[in-house]
Amino acid sequence: MERKKIALISGGTYGIGRAITLTLAGLGFGVVAFGIDRAQGEGTREALQAAGREAEVLEGDVTSSADIARVVELTVRRFGHLDVLCNNAGARPVGTIVETSEAQWDLAFAVNIRGMFLLTKAALPHMIAAGGGCIVNTASTSGYGGAGHIAYCAAKGAIIPFSKSLAIDHARDGIRVNVIVPGFTLTGMTENWPPEILAIGRELSVARRIGHPQDIADAVAFLVSDAAKTISGAVLEVGWLPKAMAEAGPR
Repeated sequence: MERKKIALISGGTYGIGRAITLTLAGLGFGVVAFGIDRAQGEGTREALQAAGREAEVLEGDVTSSADIARVVELTVRRFGHLDVLCNNAGARPVGTIVETSEAQWDLAFAVNIRGMFLLTKAALPHMIAAGGGCIVNTASTSGYGGAGHIAYCAAKGAIIPFSKSLAIDHARDGIRVNVIVPGFTLTGMTENWPPEILAIGRELSVARRIGHPQDIADAVAFLVSDAAKTISGAVLEVGWLPKAMAEAGPR
């Protein structure tokens, strides 16, 4: 009998993370999702129940080494092993460099990249002990640069070289590491944006609609599946058009 795969998802209780949680649970993974917001965690539990799916939903802060140690320990104690890690937690301070405070800068890096470092460092030995596994890190098209959110752009931009280095260092351990780069996606960071901004998002999408969290979850499901067993160090962009194509004219 094939061993059940176990997935740990940071920022797994809202938006893209919740969609990943529901999708992997629906595919038969044992799932542990955690986030910092208690109400969002309850919402995820309700969504799981409504869909007839099961997952462990915990509270935890990716900027806290103690919280991360607790969540990883609970995961391994509950299931005995760990196969998949989805680093999805994010924070998006807004502002140009002049408008950005030191606290905002530090928050962007603490959540988006330091948290990824801490969680991966804690989870990786268990994945190696299990014989290998897959890590998927959530970046953003903002990581290529953007207006009015410089701290977020800088932090997200660090994810790609971090992930490629991780993939190289642990290829012989059977660890695959890939990056998912969501385009304009309707999540907690964007769902309250004005209609004119959402319209731009539609124009930058190959699907000619705003991206949905499920679009990203479907891509993650592929990357953690056996169908992607030879893919590592890849950067998968989902839901956007390259800028040159978008500027080429109306479609």
